[in-house]
Amino acid sequence: MVQSVIVYSEIIPTLLALAGVYFIGTGILDHKRSQAVLGILLFFAAVIVPFIILTSLI
Repeated sequence: MVQSVIVYSEIIPTLLALAGVYFIGTGILDHKRSQAVLGILLFFAAVIVPFIILTSLI
């Protein structure tokens, strides 16, 4: 149980946040609004998804 909690609370949000920051940066620098919006959505998903998954595990 502890190993699955670490994956959902630490690893997945970190990967989503890094991908979000990458897409935000490339979207703003290349003037591509769709990439910037995708980055913002991924970043918010990195914040919200652990709460959704971890509350269902409890």
